[in-house]
Amino acid sequence: MGRTIVVGDIHGCALEFDDLLRSVGFAQGVDRVVLVGDLVARGPDSAGVVELARSCGAWAVRGNHDEKVLSWWRHAQEHGKRSADRKVKLSERHRAVAQALTERQFGFLAALPLMISLPEHEMLVVHAGVDPSKAPSACDEETLLTVRSIDDEGKASRKLAGTPWAQRWKGPAQIVFGHDARRNLQLEDFATGLDTGCCYGRQLTALVLSEAEVIPRDRAARAKLLRQVAARQVWCPMGSGDGPE
Repeated sequence: MGRTIVVGDIHGCALEFDDLLRSVGFAQGVDRVVLVGDLVARGPDSAGVVELARSCGAWAVRGNHDEKVLSWWRHAQEHGKRSADRKVKLSERHRAVAQALTERQFGFLAALPLMISLPEHEMLVVHAGVDPSKAPSACDEETLLTVRSIDDEGKASRKLAGTPWAQRWKGPAQIVFGHDARRNLQLEDFATGLDTGCCYGRQLTALVLSEAEVIPRDRAARAKLLRQVAARQVWCPMGSGDGPE
């Protein structure tokens, strides 16, 4: 096996995803691409992102925005699209994604796990993070999809107020995650946050590891493993992070 290329939240930015793969010299059938979730929504081409992920054989975890459109699709599968439109509350952006994805692309998203273990890199990949007081396997779906902080009472919270969970996580595995664009790149002893806000006009970021390379705890050494491409434009305004995302 070649390199492992772990990519932050793409959010429908298909052009930038392609730019990044070209920038790192992705070799089909040799390198492995792993996505931290939120493939869809906010950017202009969610279907294009899913199709590119499928075509390059990417592994991925499910993000909260992926889950939003999947909730519509699951209802539509059982009760029909008209019923899903009435019963499942989606923003205009998410509804557009739901209408754009093919059944095969929905199937790809539906098969995504909440967590990927890469023991050769001593790494776990999740979308949002974990509750540092628990083993990752003991965390519920809501935490894995939405956590950002640990509040003053020591509870995992999706809000920005509080201490970033990544600062509290003490390993032993290095957790690579996304979701928290407002805090931008996060390099903690045992956690690496790759959501650098491509859809908001910033960058799309990847962590590139050679075969069986263990992620260094040293932050400067880890920073040297990062690769970034600039967003083509601002695709979506950045909110506060505390709304019903």
